Amino acid sequence: MEFRTLENAALNDNFGLLANNFGLLAKAMSGDMVFSLSQTTASPTVAECTAAAQVYNITVSLTTAAGEVHSWYNGKVLLAIEDDDSTGAATIDPAAGERAMTNGVLEVKVTMSKAVWTAGKKATLTVSDLATAGTGILGFVVADKTFVATVAA
Repeated sequence: MEFRTLENAALNDNFGLLANNFGLLAKAMSGDMVFSLSQTTASPTVAECTAAAQVYNITVSLTTAAGEVHSWYNGKVLLAIEDDDSTGAATIDPAAGERAMTNGVLEVKVTMSKAVWTAGKKATLTVSDLATAGTGILGFVVADKTFVATVAA
């Protein structure tokens, strides 16, 4: 799609932005949206967890099935963190809850505290569409995506 050139440069930029995102919006309106994580698993050892906190910087993106980032999306997603070990604790930054994506992307830092974690125990980050909306994004439910760090012996 091509737009005619106007005399105001700012308007031309806005029309260009619309044209660039039109295809992505059309895909989103047909339900082509998935959460993508830069890393989905990790295997820190008990020794590594005992020596220092384990930190994972995870990039969360709203993409098409083909991996195209929905750069038009500046809405919220739901973050949750849980762990199943009584000796260590997992946290995320930003904190759990509804958090805003910018241009379809959100950076999340997962931290497993410095502790004697038990082998086989896990820290799990879950990314979901909004719980409060009940209808997902643009009326489509986007499947949850997880990052799981499983402690190795």
